[in-house]
Amino acid sequence: MKSSKEIRSDFINFFAAHGHRFIPSAPVVPQDDPTLLFTNAGMNQFKSIFLGDNPQKLTRAANSQKCMRVSGKHNDLEEVGRDHYHHTFFEMLGNWSFGDYYKKEAIRWGWQLLTDVWLLPKERLIVTIHASDDEAEALWKSETDIEHRRIMRFGDKSNFWEMGETGPCGPCSEIHFDIGDPSTREATFADLVAGVNGTNDRYRELWNLVFVQYNREKDGSLKPLPHTHVDTGMGFERLCAVIQGVDSNYATDLFTPIINEIARMCGKPYDRGSAGTPFRVIADHIRALTFAITDGAFPSNEGRGYVLRRLLRRAYRFGRELCFRQPFLHTLVPIVIKEMGEAFPEIGQRGSYVEEVIAAEEQRFGATLEQGIERFSLMIDNAKKGGAKSIAGNDVFTLYDTYGFPMDLTRLMAKEQGFTVDEAGYETLMAQQKTRARDARKSDDGLSPEGWTELKKVPGTEFVGYERESCTVNVCRFKITHEDWQGSHLLFVLDRTPFYAESGGQVGDRGVLCGQNGTEIRIEDTVKWNDLVVHRGVTKVPMTDAIFGKPFTATVAPELRSSTRRNHSATHLLQAALRKTLGNHIQQAGSKVEPAGLRFDFTHFKALTDEELSAVERQVNEWIMANLPVQTALQELEAAKAAGATALFGEKYGERVRVVAMDPVSKELCGGTHVSTTGNIGFFHITAETSISAGVRRIEAITGLNVAAYLARKEQTIISLTSLLKVGEPKLVERVHALIDSVKQLEERLNTLSGAQSASRLGLIFEEAKKRSGDFPWCVKNLGDMDKESFFRIADALSDTIRSNNLTTMAVVLGASVDGKALFAAGAGAEAVKKYGVHCGELVKTAAQKAGGGGGGSATRAQAGGKDPAKIDESLAMTSIMLSEKAHQQ
Repeated sequence: MKSSKEIRSDFINFFAAHGHRFIPSAPVVPQDDPTLLFTNAGMNQFKSIFLGDNPQKLTRAANSQKCMRVSGKHNDLEEVGRDHYHHTFFEMLGNWSFGDYYKKEAIRWGWQLLTDVWLLPKERLIVTIHASDDEAEALWKSETDIEHRRIMRFGDKSNFWEMGETGPCGPCSEIHFDIGDPSTREATFADLVAGVNGTNDRYRELWNLVFVQYNREKDGSLKPLPHTHVDTGMGFERLCAVIQGVDSNYATDLFTPIINEIARMCGKPYDRGSAGTPFRVIADHIRALTFAITDGAFPSNEGRGYVLRRLLRRAYRFGRELCFRQPFLHTLVPIVIKEMGEAFPEIGQRGSYVEEVIAAEEQRFGATLEQGIERFSLMIDNAKKGGAKSIAGNDVFTLYDTYGFPMDLTRLMAKEQGFTVDEAGYETLMAQQKTRARDARKSDDGLSPEGWTELKKVPGTEFVGYERESCTVNVCRFKITHEDWQGSHLLFVLDRTPFYAESGGQVGDRGVLCGQNGTEIRIEDTVKWNDLVVHRGVTKVPMTDAIFGKPFTATVAPELRSSTRRNHSATHLLQAALRKTLGNHIQQAGSKVEPAGLRFDFTHFKALTDEELSAVERQVNEWIMANLPVQTALQELEAAKAAGATALFGEKYGERVRVVAMDPVSKELCGGTHVSTTGNIGFFHITAETSISAGVRRIEAITGLNVAAYLARKEQTIISLTSLLKVGEPKLVERVHALIDSVKQLEERLNTLSGAQSASRLGLIFEEAKKRSGDFPWCVKNLGDMDKESFFRIADALSDTIRSNNLTTMAVVLGASVDGKALFAAGAGAEAVKKYGVHCGELVKTAAQKAGGGGGGSATRAQAGGKDPAKIDESLAMTSIMLSEKAHQQ
């Protein structure tokens, strides 16, 4: 049986032998495409070539691309692990022709690889083509020996590929493998559901050969392209399953080592059925987490970070079904590295870091999971008391969104308690969330293939900004995105530019574009999108093709560029100082370099002490004072790495890279702009050090004149304080400490008096309660207008006082108007709860809902709030009725 490593090598070697250049996988975290959370197809990194930008003159390429898909019609996260072919992370094998070979070669080579190299049985292969593609059908018949009746035609939905609403597109040929009984195949061919391209699992789509030959125009018509292209994609996991002769992707050697290790750790055997779902979920998700974190993503509460957090929590939660009660996912990372590290060495280089990030997230989620279980128990209690037999959809969604409980877990836990769940309500909320996420991804600020006016074709934009800050340029294409009071907002691409496009953490340059006829366009930003350099501009002059058809002078704002240079060079010194002070485990995890300052994210698992921060800052300033030369050079990537140059994980590098050296302290791969000597930075000062996620710290700092302005503000603050406190600067700190001590003493006296006042007031309320006849003393009281601190002092003391004074049958509900809101508190003794059925959580919840709010708590103590203080008396009256009914039940 061929191993997955051999299958991957077969593919790469086959196309290399046919003149294809092997292109390493782009990071799974996209760098130049704001419309994508994750790289989701092999063609993503070549998208700009299809749009006409091919500066490397690439004609043939092949690669195995790391991909992630976590949403969409065929990638519902909740389905991953329940079947045997859905995945979040997967590899996409692909070969491309950019204006070179076309259908004939693509079809012949595809058939040869499948049948001659991998020896797949020809009688099980079926080809689908577009209904209009007579050329492809003729070539399938002439270039291969496939049985002609197994060449089938389908419409646009199945066999026509488009990049977007407009842009490059074309018909495709799909190669399917039949894993079923050949004798029953004919009966399925005419069935749109059970047949090929339907939903029948017996037909596995192996390879999609896309023939890019048209451009979809704005009016929907198809215009033939001057050059045709080939774009193919083949799911690696599915291919391995077919070649290795197994009926599940999870039975291939891509997953079995992980599944076997999970089985060993939990002491339970793997099962192909539903009992094996936790194994499959964990095996899939640990691969996704390993690759995404390696490439620069971090678990968080937004964007792709939120996706990672969901994946990790889902895997951790399924681990509980296998009796894992402590963090365990991180221990599987070495297995992923062992199986995948040869093809993707970056995961091995960052293995220990990935383990630490996952372990920290597991630890955090362990506590969250327990909170979720408590929340679920409270939901059940409230439902029982309300006579409901179903958990509300918004509660189910809260368990999912806040605590990581998928629907099936909540359904199972509810069933154990004799409850159902409102699945329709949950699905509505889920659909709304998906719509919000989809709309957010569509927000590309105009960076889409549609709407461009092309004036001149160029292979790419030449960047001249290292040598000069102004030059003559020509506009090659432009797009007006919208108009407002500022004028026309537009995007445009130049043949060459001095403007640095946002990349590697450095923000894009700003400046101005001046035309010969007095036209002026203010450049507000410069960005990269699929390797294109796009300038964002604003002008009050009506723009026409004629105006853009003449040369312009492009000029970068010099002061902003200089400040950015200082800050970028300072980040290199900062990383070197951190590694020297804290250790070589420090890795850059992100950065932002702009004129106002710098932000540097790095891997470290605890806050820096004041002494460490001082040492880092002092070291950077010593290197600045040393006025070290900053030298740049172009080198071969591997040679630069061998010479000790630091590369940023997740960054996409070409074969030749720019090395920025500040010998002997720093050498990094970097395309940004820098000072000529470190002395030009002037001065460096750290303004903040914080945590941004598990295992990742952030330092914010300023340089140059910004430090002088910062220190001037500090000095003015000191002058104001010395004047206000009437003390000299040497005695200032001592004077402030003395004032703090005085304030603490006064606060203690005030708390003592306030505590006595609260106790006195509660005593009067208890006496009022005791005046009621019977064995159940209770009282409902409106305390009137109060400040927040006084209310909570009484509210917090209420249940404690009831317990400490052994008022076991007492029940009290309080209300007050606090800062324009209604607040409620309740306390009850143990016998009041046990004998009379009092529940403080229900009491305050009822009151708060009447006042337009909510809240709750336990049976013996609870607090809640409402928006309308005018409803306090009415709210308290309802609790009086509830307590009165409790009293009369006995």
